[in-house]
Amino acid sequence: MEADSTTYENTKLLNEDCFPFAVSPENLELYREFIENNGEKRLEHQLVERLQAFGLLPNSVQCLSDSPECKVVKKAARVIDKVQWYCEGCKKRQPIRTRSFFMRLQCSLLQSLQMILAWCEDADCTAAAEHFNVKPRVGTLIYDRLDELSAKEQSNYRLGGAGSVVLAELYPACLTRLSPDTTDTTDTTDTTDLPHVHTVLMLADTNHIPTHYQLHVIRDDLKKKNAPVDSADDEALKAELEEVISRVIAPSSTLVVSNNLPIEGAHSMQQLFQYTDNHMQQFLSTRIWRQAVSLCAASRELCAGARACARSVQRYLCAALYRLRARALYRRVLILIALCCTDADTDTDTDNDDVP
Repeated sequence: MEADSTTYENTKLLNEDCFPFAVSPENLELYREFIENNGEKRLEHQLVERLQAFGLLPNSVQCLSDSPECKVVKKAARVIDKVQWYCEGCKKRQPIRTRSFFMRLQCSLLQSLQMILAWCEDADCTAAAEHFNVKPRVGTLIYDRLDELSAKEQSNYRLGGAGSVVLAELYPACLTRLSPDTTDTTDTTDTTDLPHVHTVLMLADTNHIPTHYQLHVIRDDLKKKNAPVDSADDEALKAELEEVISRVIAPSSTLVVSNNLPIEGAHSMQQLFQYTDNHMQQFLSTRIWRQAVSLCAASRELCAGARACARSVQRYLCAALYRLRARALYRRVLILIALCCTDADTDTDTDNDDVP
């Protein structure tokens, strides 16, 4: 059975704005629009209608019986969402969150919105779940789904274009060349001495402020043993670098690479410096990489004790870049969820309306 009001009660008020993390004004404004009580209906009913208007819940569903007499309508019910789909023909019921991101999440719609807001603010998942009275595994599930969605969206983003200069560097090999202020992080351990330090191709679009990046984790099996990772004779590494660049950099871009990075057709930093002053040279060769290096360093935590961690590192980097690039992030993420998840073809069981 679908969870009902006798088995679950959310103790957090719908209009509570006290969060254990900072919230940007734009994100908070949209959140308040969802939870505003106009006094006309139950708050849960208002929330369902607003989620439908935003595209986060479908406006209609088809009864799986698909009989001529079937007619599915919204109906008040003693379930966690206070509303469900009800077929006036065959009497079958479905959760109001059928064919949406929220299906099979063991928390209320409100709590889901709160955890999505926490993810957008890069809040600690455990702390946010505890504050919103969400089970830790459910909070982790929401964060994982958002990581996957945002990472996929970020992977499709292309840098550069006509008139744009895109820079390329390799992490951690670049650390020996960058200035101390660029590589300064809270963890001063030498990354080259740690296990599972992935080689990352860092790409920076100089046409944006703040800088737009793409970070690609190089496959471990492409690195030659006892040889520098940027060795010009490493054909496998060279092939992957060129594949990534052709995929994520728009045509007509000017690609500028650091010393010894094996990419054909690219320009060198020395060539670029002919057209820039000393201040710009310092920025383009060092300080522009500050944020990218910080993210690569932070991703090392995912490798502790793990062997197959490259995919997790790649997802983390893409999700982090999506957060950095997107403005009005809460709205953008909800729009992304609506586009990718609402009306998605998911397995449902009309005789079992729970949200496990």
